[in-house]
Amino acid sequence: MDVMSSSKRILYNAIASVLTFVLIISISVFMYGTFYYAYMPLEIHEEPVNLQFLPCTDQVGICSYPNATVNLHPKIKLMTGQPYSVSVRLELPDSTFNQELGMFMSCLEVLKNDKNLETSCKSSILEFRSPLLRYLETFMFSPFLLTGTSSQKQWVTINFFRKFMDDPHNLANRMFFEIKSKHIQVYSTTLLVHAEFSGLRHIMFHHPWISSAAGILSNIVVLSLVILISWSRLFTEDEEYYLQHYDSGLHGEILKEDDLDKEEKEISNTDDIEILKNGGAKNIETIH
Repeated sequence: MDVMSSSKRILYNAIASVLTFVLIISISVFMYGTFYYAYMPLEIHEEPVNLQFLPCTDQVGICSYPNATVNLHPKIKLMTGQPYSVSVRLELPDSTFNQELGMFMSCLEVLKNDKNLETSCKSSILEFRSPLLRYLETFMFSPFLLTGTSSQKQWVTINFFRKFMDDPHNLANRMFFEIKSKHIQVYSTTLLVHAEFSGLRHIMFHHPWISSAAGILSNIVVLSLVILISWSRLFTEDEEYYLQHYDSGLHGEILKEDDLDKEEKEISNTDDIEILKNGGAKNIETIH
């Protein structure tokens, strides 16, 4: 029976230890995942921009500057206190019309309702390609161009803000983009909002395995210390409780035995006194 009880106790302790270890790991992973989700913003927001313009009625082309308005909320959620890089990427056909366009201006305005918060204007130009380079490129990529898997186009990325931070007391809700040219040809436009990470966010984003391992291990250490301290405190309190009650019982028994001895001694003393008194009285009577 003793062997069975000891083996059961060992089995129960092993199961409790394994379950406690699994619980600590699960809570550590959950805590790190919650912290990562709450602390880390999205690295990049991409929002397609649909350019609008006024068409001309008497000639080919457009008769106004191409422009578009992008609503930030709820499509793009910027974290307050986090710097962002705001850019616009233009997909332009590599046509002679665009090559002859030269430099062109474009502006991006950050708005809250109808109030202008910030404005930035930048000049841009397509990459220069000589006629010989165009011929060679057309000849080399002719199979892909004929099958439609490739096309002759260029991407122009215009960076308007390097360290844009949204004011928590005056959150921006719209961005207005405009190209200051009526002769540009555009395939598509995309608004790019990149998060500029630094410090802990930089480490967590660029080194996810190292940061996750360090965060989970630190959570495991903290939770293990808390559990060990709680267990040691609980066991010491139980031991003190049992020792205190066990000692008080012993003292009570000892005191009771002492009281009985005293009572017996007192009783014996009183009996001796009575015997002496009775003996003395008898002696006096014999003398008389």
